[in-house]
Amino acid sequence: MFVHGFLDDQYVWDRLIGELTTPGIECVTLDLAGSGDRTQASGPFTYDRFADEVGAVADALGKPFVIVGQSLGSAVAELVAAQRPDRALGLVLVTPVPLAGTRQPDEVMDAFRSLGGDGDAQRAVRTQLSAALAEADLDRLVVSGTRMRPETVREAADCWNNGHPAGEQPSRYAGPVRTVEGRDQVKNVMAAASTIYESLVFTQATVSGERSYLEWRATAFGGTQIDGVTILTKNADGQIVRAAIHHRPLGVVHRFSAELGRRLNGVLDAEYFHRG
Repeated sequence: MFVHGFLDDQYVWDRLIGELTTPGIECVTLDLAGSGDRTQASGPFTYDRFADEVGAVADALGKPFVIVGQSLGSAVAELVAAQRPDRALGLVLVTPVPLAGTRQPDEVMDAFRSLGGDGDAQRAVRTQLSAALAEADLDRLVVSGTRMRPETVREAADCWNNGHPAGEQPSRYAGPVRTVEGRDQVKNVMAAASTIYESLVFTQATVSGERSYLEWRATAFGGTQIDGVTILTKNADGQIVRAAIHHRPLGVVHRFSAELGRRLNGVLDAEYFHRG
């Protein structure tokens, strides 16, 4: 099951689905309320409403499923998967929005709230956020996005910015997601990872409440470029209690994970790492 993001529609997945070669996979896409072929749907446009509708499709299928969500759709996918632990075999989050929301100030969010019906502004935002997007894909997405009613766009933007109450706690999704826990194991992973990078430079930094966001650019594997974001969460005493390190592009993520698994063989279970 594929859940699209902010300003998108179900057809954003067509090219990806066309490249899936594993036999026996059944793919399901749908438009969230207010998007795509459902632009005339009335509000409210909330995570609960989106998750109820996507969940109803999952229930109608009556089968085990893997759910893939992108951007705003990532939070929807997480809610759907968490509510169906017996059938959600996997949860894939692509450029995810935190379930707790991004909590950006009004001066930032006003630029997103005002995108409804403004093709030029949507094109500019998409060009900035998706630099490698082909011109034909960009044209189609702008057409799809400008079909959304301005009031729908405003509500959808507030939805992903404000988040969902479930995001205030650790995720209730109990599927095959593994985190490295414990001081010694985290030190082992960080030490091994640091030997893979050939260079690493921090480019941007900001702090929001208990979280620090660090953007960086690195090289590995003979000069291959890696872009990333590190999110550090601190407790009331200022101690780091959680670190999430995100890499892109995806091909490098797979290679980095596989190499990390090789270097940590016998230290951490192989299930933590990519083995494709």
